[in-house]
Amino acid sequence: MTEPATKPDAARRAADLYERGFSRAAIDVLEAELRLQPEAGALWRLRAIMLQREGRLDEAFDNIQRALALVPLGYEGLLVLAAGYLRQGHRASAASLLTDLTADGDFPAELWEPLYNSLCAIERWQAALAVCRRAARLRPDDDGICFAAANTLARLGRPPQLSLAMLRRAIGLNSAEPRYRIALSMQLVRMGQIDEAYRTFCEMTRDEVEGIGCRCCLQKALQLCIDRGDAGRSSWLASRLAIISLAKRSAAGPNSQAQGGQA
Repeated sequence: MTEPATKPDAARRAADLYERGFSRAAIDVLEAELRLQPEAGALWRLRAIMLQREGRLDEAFDNIQRALALVPLGYEGLLVLAAGYLRQGHRASAASLLTDLTADGDFPAELWEPLYNSLCAIERWQAALAVCRRAARLRPDDDGICFAAANTLARLGRPPQLSLAMLRRAIGLNSAEPRYRIALSMQLVRMGQIDEAYRTFCEMTRDEVEGIGCRCCLQKALQLCIDRGDAGRSSWLASRLAIISLAKRSAAGPNSQAQGGQA
């Protein structure tokens, strides 16, 4: 009688810890229980999902494969499996799984983002847009969906006014997210609306500019500010680009820096 109760108890403890922000402890609880019950597929599945959320992707893929042989994976588990296939280079397997999930009318709207991201990774832009549209019907005030739809519309080569409208809606829903404003500014540049692009960029604070991680966006914004004679914002952008370049060189390691110096 004791053993059947162990699995749900462990799952509940782990879920409670995770919801309270103790993600590492939650994962460790499941690991300890799985040493006792290595055939507990539901625990492998739950641990895989938690690991995926925490960015421990290789461990997540290993755990979800263990669960696959023991229990149904559920929607989030299948997304973990598809993401693992992509990282391993098994694009056909990932694409097949993602196609099935996209076509599933019962797919939960709250999981739209990992499905969207995986579809983008295999450049299934039309399917990614379909995911955005379906999610938007159920979550009309989700600014992230509007932003994703804007990006996908641009990838599909749709009229730029459509992306522009989605970006403006995203900003209307969440004006505190700097990614939306920089994306809107860059879209306006592409459309030749330089004055409005500059005005939009000028609405961003220095702290927001220093949070931009896209080098391409930073370079375009820098050129925009240089053309406008805006020395202050040009300095912000140049500094941010230098920081990103330094971080990239540091991440590449000392060997690549040495090779670059020898060149």
